[in-house]
Amino acid sequence: MKEFLEWSIGRLNQAGVDSPRMEAEVLFSGALRVGREEIFLRPERVLTEPEKNLLRSFVERRVLREPVAYILRSKEFWSLNFTITPDVLIPRPETEVLVETLLSQNLKKPSELSFRLLDIGTGSGVIAVVAAQEIHNCQVTATDYFPSVLAVAKLNSERHGVSDRVHFVKSNVFSHLSKALYDCIVSNPPYLKTSNLNDLVPDVIDFEPWSALDGGSDGLGFYKQIIPKALNYLKKGGFIILEIGETQANAVTSLFHSTGHYEKINIVQDYSGYDRVVFARKKTNAYG
Repeated sequence: MKEFLEWSIGRLNQAGVDSPRMEAEVLFSGALRVGREEIFLRPERVLTEPEKNLLRSFVERRVLREPVAYILRSKEFWSLNFTITPDVLIPRPETEVLVETLLSQNLKKPSELSFRLLDIGTGSGVIAVVAAQEIHNCQVTATDYFPSVLAVAKLNSERHGVSDRVHFVKSNVFSHLSKALYDCIVSNPPYLKTSNLNDLVPDVIDFEPWSALDGGSDGLGFYKQIIPKALNYLKKGGFIILEIGETQANAVTSLFHSTGHYEKINIVQDYSGYDRVVFARKKTNAYG
């Protein structure tokens, strides 16, 4: 196994893949279904021909810049493994900041009352699943426009034992959503400018769904829909948490202020110090 691993590292390095050793180890771990530590503990292990063929396939796919998450059909988020397909955006660590912001709120309610959460554009379902697991008595409505995306999210809800707490709805933002009031609305919407998409690395632009990346000409298209319309779906005093691009804080907070119906509008930075999440609360005297 050691020699095959060294070949894989060299192949990835030759192709200009960042962190070739780490990526080779991850591919080996996924292909052989073993922990990365076993790669070091059993370097003498003899690989079977089917194992070698699978590993060659994985390495060559990565050489062509296919993301590891799509090759392995798996990605870790919040210390949980989620099924990932090319239909969905690969979860990023930055989105955990949105989850942390959600969980940092005082979410305690009387035991007989559920906490109602709306997740717009659920993608792989990572936010919905973690919320259903972490928040007591949480009931999630998770939306997405594409049935293939909802199928992945539903699979992840079943995989993590929360399918009875997450209800999936095919909807373009609020278009096919039944009128109801929620304690909180969350979303990680597409926020890249259309003109910037071609500047992305091949790993992203050639493989991840454009629909999950393209935020329109100014990158704000979805925020312009979500922020005003969310007032019709939020309880008074309910809150909304949105992931944003690192340069969008001023523009997005301005959209909140322009409605006149939100308060406590705050920005949360990610661990690299970039603006990553906007939080706001619906005023108790707001309409709806």
